[in-house]
Amino acid sequence: MTTNSSESIPEMMQPNWTGLEIESFPVKFGQVLKFNGFSAEMSAIVLDFNEDENGQWIGVYFIDQNRLFGRQIPSGMINTKCLDLLDLTYIQRDALIDFEVLEIIAVNKTKVGIGSQSPATNFSEIKRDFDRGIEQRKKEQTLCDKGLSDLNPVRECYFDIKKIKN
Repeated sequence: MTTNSSESIPEMMQPNWTGLEIESFPVKFGQVLKFNGFSAEMSAIVLDFNEDENGQWIGVYFIDQNRLFGRQIPSGMINTKCLDLLDLTYIQRDALIDFEVLEIIAVNKTKVGIGSQSPATNFSEIKRDFDRGIEQRKKEQTLCDKGLSDLNPVRECYFDIKKIKN
């Protein structure tokens, strides 16, 4: 369940590739990847890139039945609106193995807001993030304008893939 009153994504929460040579990454923005070697189908969309002293990192958002792993974060205490953000797993380039590109979708970069971030340096950590995401979204979501002072609100939810398309 998601609230419809969402705000536009602040620029500081959007992907920023300043100083990166995107062409040197093994995958491209908007590609849908299917990870092989699991009993269940696991796929994700490439939506971000990063580079540090440990090498290149590819930011992906997992997909479950055409739904993106996301979260709704309250914005403002009075007349609270929601920021619709996506949960991101950064896969180290060396861990990006045994996958295939299913398709490429036209993504509007300004509609991509980065919520949580988790690094994955091997295949089991990629699966860990996927499984954890599925489990978290089985819980009842705390409405965006509720639970502002709760210690453990559930903000995780699903968004339709259309939310980020051009």
